[in-house]
Amino acid sequence: MSDRSAVISIVWACLSSWYYGYHLSELNFPVASLTCLSPAFPTPSRLPLCLNLDASLYGLITAIFTIGGLIGSLSSSWMVEKEGLKGGLAWTGYLNLIGVLGMGIAPHWVVLAGGRFITGVSSGIAVCLVPPFLSQVARSSPELASKSGQIGTMNQLAIVLGICSAQIAGLLLTGERGDIPGSWRYVVAISGLVAAVQVATTNQIVSPFVDAPNEAIFTAPEEGDEEAEVEVGLESPTIRRADEAASPLLPDTASKDSANTQLSLRSVLSNSSLRGPALLCASIMALQQFSGVNAVMFYSTPVLRPLLPTSAGLVGVGITVVNAIMTLPAIFLMDRLGRKTLILASIGGMAVTSALLAIGLNEGHQSLSAVSIIAFIASFSIGLGPVPFLLISELVPSPAVPALSSLSLSTNWISNCFIAIFFLPIRNLLSTPVDRNDPDSDRRGEGRVFYLFTGVLILGGIVVSRGLKSGR
Repeated sequence: MSDRSAVISIVWACLSSWYYGYHLSELNFPVASLTCLSPAFPTPSRLPLCLNLDASLYGLITAIFTIGGLIGSLSSSWMVEKEGLKGGLAWTGYLNLIGVLGMGIAPHWVVLAGGRFITGVSSGIAVCLVPPFLSQVARSSPELASKSGQIGTMNQLAIVLGICSAQIAGLLLTGERGDIPGSWRYVVAISGLVAAVQVATTNQIVSPFVDAPNEAIFTAPEEGDEEAEVEVGLESPTIRRADEAASPLLPDTASKDSANTQLSLRSVLSNSSLRGPALLCASIMALQQFSGVNAVMFYSTPVLRPLLPTSAGLVGVGITVVNAIMTLPAIFLMDRLGRKTLILASIGGMAVTSALLAIGLNEGHQSLSAVSIIAFIASFSIGLGPVPFLLISELVPSPAVPALSSLSLSTNWISNCFIAIFFLPIRNLLSTPVDRNDPDSDRRGEGRVFYLFTGVLILGGIVVSRGLKSGR
């Protein structure tokens, strides 16, 4: 594969990762445009300008994306078996196009939810297929193999760029306050245009490593392969040969074939050597969501609007820009500082800034709240964001990766769904309305929910510190 063909293939595949990030944040900035929170009534159109959603329905529609994502992740293996990696990624474009069409012309919140569910399925497939696609492209020539680390990070970069572009689109299309009724439909439509481009260019993608269905995506390299795998859980990662990776952890270490046999989830969890790393990785994936990061990504605008009525949306855009920028240093620090150091620094920073955000929201300190929420996202981006996805392939030998990937990503989606559904109700439960006769009035103590995230981060930091041992 030529360098030019490789670049085109990488960009084409990363469009699917971009969908995932875009849909995570697309309803955040234009929440007022969607739910008619502002008293603006322009000339009506054939489609309702807004859908009169209350907080519960808004949370449900936000969360249903994660349910679709879970189903998409669980069906990704079947998709690859039938269509191959390239074909599976092409299907993410078709599904995204269908889902966006439903959302864009939704006359009722049920149709909007259905479209968002379909885009979730597309994103769930993408989050499983893009990393192995990029890995196969990197292995298609010696020149590209020397850049495999950089190629692999394009997945995470595409996700954070998707989140950022959704916020910017909301700002440009729905105004500084995100309250131009009906304009939320244009924000949704952008993702459909990108999907149309991806679908239209599928046949131009040259991908000799990834066209064949039924290929073994996660099999370990043959004996003698010069590729190496990074062993994590260390302050400074050490290198082990791929053919050595299977020996101490696989049930049968006598046969080389055992290194090329994909293990079932039951086999992984029943093996004492594999169970601990598998549960640790799943726990870190759950911590990634229970840290509260997607509560900020989903709901930064409604959370900050009572405190910053004229600039909550702009702060939301700033959050996503910081998320994208702070992903870049993580790329260069990952191998220098080690996974454990980065993820613990990230968790510590998030715990501190989460507590400061709670104080800022409770006490009405605008500057403290804005700075804390941006620092919270910056802390996430340097460690807890990128590291868990690397651990899936580095904590266990290659034959156990498919099972661990299924377990970890399912845990991630389920945790994400829980946060999307229950964050606003828990926030309201822990706070009190200023006017007790009007539950929809401004509330006191809205920051208390972030104390819960602080506690989760402290406990998670202890688990990670004990689980990722130096010299493992």
